[in-house]
Order: sequence, then C-alpha cells, then structure tokens
Amino acid sequence: MDNATIKKLLDKKDYTGTTAAILKDAQSVYAATVGLDNRPQVRPAWFAYERGGALYFLTLKSSRMYAELSKTPYVQFCVPGGEAFETFRLSGKAVFTEDEALTELAASSCPQVLQKAGGDMKFLIVFFLTGASAMIETQEDAISFKLPDSKEAPVGIKIKKKTELRDRLARVFERRESDPPAADSADLKKYDGALLVFAEAAKALWPRMDVRPVERAAVFETYDEREKYTSLASSKIGNAVIDKPEDITYWLDFRKWSEGGEFT
Repeated sequence: MDNATIKKLLDKKDYTGTTAAILKDAQSVYAATVGLDNRPQVRPAWFAYERGGALYFLTLKSSRMYAELSKTPYVQFCVPGGEAFETFRLSGKAVFTEDEALTELAASSCPQVLQKAGGDMKFLIVFFLTGASAMIETQEDAISFKLPDSKEAPVGIKIKKKTELRDRLARVFERRESDPPAADSADLKKYDGALLVFAEAAKALWPRMDVRPVERAAVFETYDEREKYTSLASSKIGNAVIDKPEDITYWLDFRKWSEGGEFT
C-alpha cells in the first residue's frame, strides 16, 4: 500500500478501513501478548478479514496465543513497513467467539491456519478487537488514531446499569435453586451455561464477587460439557443489553428457544 492510499483513507477518517487494508496488504504480521509466565511473547499472527466494522483474527485452540489471550486478553500487532511507513502498530482487547459462520469465513481467508488444524474446524477459534488504537510511524511523523468498536460483532453482554447486575444475578440464582428445570434435562444444562456466562460478567465488574455458589450448583459432569453449554449460551446471548430487571430471566429461559436455536 502506498502513501497516497493511506493518506486518502485517513483523510476520510476511515480508521477501521485503513487498518484492515494495511493488515491485508502486509507480508507479515506479528502479535505481542502477555505470556502465561507474565513475560512478553511475540509470534506471527493471521489477520482474517474486516466485517461490520470489526477486525477478525484466527488462531488454534491448542496454541499458546489462545491460552495467553484467554488469561490476559490484551494484544498488540506490529507490521514492518515498506515505502509508505516504517512501522504500523495495532493494540486492543481480544474477544473470542465461536460463531460458526465467522469461523468458516476466517478459515477460508487463512487456509494456512486451517492446514495447521489438520483441516478440522473445531480446532479453530476467531477473535476480534475492542477498544482498539493504532499508530503509523513514518520517517517524518507518527500518526495515532482510535478505531470505533463494531456494533455488529458479538461482544457479549453489555451492561448499562452496572450496579444492578450483581443483585439481579443473586435473585435469579435463588429462583434457580427454588424452582429449577428437571435435573436430568438439557434445559437445566442450558440454563446453567447461561448463568455461568452472566456470573463471569458480574465477576469482571466485581473481581471480589464470589461466584463459587453458581459453579457448585452447575449440573455439568465434565469440563467439556460445561464448555459446550457455556459456549452455546454465549452464542445465543450475543449482544444482550441488560438494563431492565427482567432481562436476565428472559435470557436464561432457554425453553423459549425454537428448534432452530432462535428465540420465539
């Protein structure tokens, strides 16, 4: 990409488009993460595509990058420059999604990653960035800009009234204990998967919040089963906005789902 093209995109304030064009055109992209030992790690990374204002990347579930970003979800990408710039840096918070359509599209854009997975899609995981910022460094100057968050990407639970989520979750948990679905039903496992998703959201807001009662009450027999229903809940909850007292109850009521997996 030449200097004139970058300048034209920046003049339009199309920061996401500028970033996507640079990443797509790059011969190599490197990612810096916080390692599991809390020391910096750098490795090649794969940019997949831009969609709906979000930048998507692909990696393997078995990779250290996935493990590191799961623990500390902040990442910085670096693109060595050419004629147009010396260095391009992109920073943000990684948000993982197991949306099948997004994963398939990413795999088609990054066949080398799919090959590393032995052609099996279940070993792939997609992530996008939120709170992203970038810097283009040239010999004369450094241009910094922030990228707007996508309104379409599955960023998970958005909480408008943060002070209420903890109390609502406690009330929902009490109802789950007093009037649960049948103990041997898939409904209860779906319910508990969603409950754990909300518990994690509450824990992110209040790090000292004790979510152990929720974890102990969950009916999952194995960790894989827990992951299955938690991922299912995350994909269904998507961009749920929690701003009314009844919202959590609605999102936890999986019996409202039709056979196609959508709310009726």
